[in-house]
Amino acid sequence: MAMDEAMMQLSGKWFHALGISQAQFAANPYPVYRHWQQTSPIKELAPGQWMILNYHDVRTILMDDRFIKRTPVPRTPPPKFHTLPVLSPSMLVTNPPDHTRLRSLVNRAFQPKHLERLRPYIAELAGELLDSFVNNGGGNLVEDYAFPLPALVIAELLGVPAKDRSLFRSLSQKIALMIDPTQEPAIRQQGQEARWELLDYFHHLAQHKKQNPGDDLLSALLQVQGQEGTLSAGELLTMSLLLLVAGHETTTNLISLGTYRLLMTPSARDELRLNPALWAIAVEECLRFESPVQLDGRMAQQDVRMGDQIIPEGASVTLVLAQANRDPVVFPNPDTFDIHRHPNMHLAFGRGIHMSPLPHVMGESRGIYPEGLD
Repeated sequence: MAMDEAMMQLSGKWFHALGISQAQFAANPYPVYRHWQQTSPIKELAPGQWMILNYHDVRTILMDDRFIKRTPVPRTPPPKFHTLPVLSPSMLVTNPPDHTRLRSLVNRAFQPKHLERLRPYIAELAGELLDSFVNNGGGNLVEDYAFPLPALVIAELLGVPAKDRSLFRSLSQKIALMIDPTQEPAIRQQGQEARWELLDYFHHLAQHKKQNPGDDLLSALLQVQGQEGTLSAGELLTMSLLLLVAGHETTTNLISLGTYRLLMTPSARDELRLNPALWAIAVEECLRFESPVQLDGRMAQQDVRMGDQIIPEGASVTLVLAQANRDPVVFPNPDTFDIHRHPNMHLAFGRGIHMSPLPHVMGESRGIYPEGLD
């Protein structure tokens, strides 16, 4: 489970006080989150570094324009990829008005027809992966199913040709390891290189689709770019990479952790066999109970009072979505996996303007996985 690297480093003294290691925390962070919430739900980790754990406080900050994303500077490609344009920050880490413009362009390009086109493809792909899993006498759920399913669905969404899917899958896997701070530096460096390779691939694919547009999202983004001229070449590449990362890692984690939770809860698994209509609610409970994205971050634009604390202007704020989703004030018996839990106002996709850009695509992917794996 990938954790925020800065948070893990800052929190070492709390791990020591609780008698656990960072590795143990990464394997099961929920007891630590619970301890932190009970002792100090609005916690100053270090000067200028804050952590928020209560549901209502996390939700408030996600939707409060006094807290913004810390936007990185544009990135110049390395010499090996000198033909690429300068990469602008993605809409995931930008703020209005840039974020508003980028989000609007994606919403305009991403039409219902793209979801309609995906449905039969997802069903067919899931069946093929499961058949291979069974025919081989089993395997690794993550490597053989949870990872390739969303990667290939997003490849189809973006219009990646079938002949390039193996390359796309390989580069995606390396990038996924890059954002995991528990990996060795050499592995993460390979992920950095794979990131540039994939951006270079998207660059050439976009050039091809300008002349040969298809019924896919990348072609639709290029059409919007041509009509309005408000999406730069660097923003187009960053957007393509974001669509991969935002939808891929989260869905992989959901399939893996959700399947594990169902295996550990036989009564829920048996009930779902008898009543498949419960799957929609069960998936939402998987999102709450095994939050695929554990943390999010913001920066305070001004001094803001939260409870009896004042978060100063310029402070970095880590929002612990995973603990917010187990806040007993909002979720009765929060550490119980309950496939009947309704309503379920979890924050797995965030809230506000930076809410996940691909919830509907992820919904298509996650909506079929449990029944097939059962």
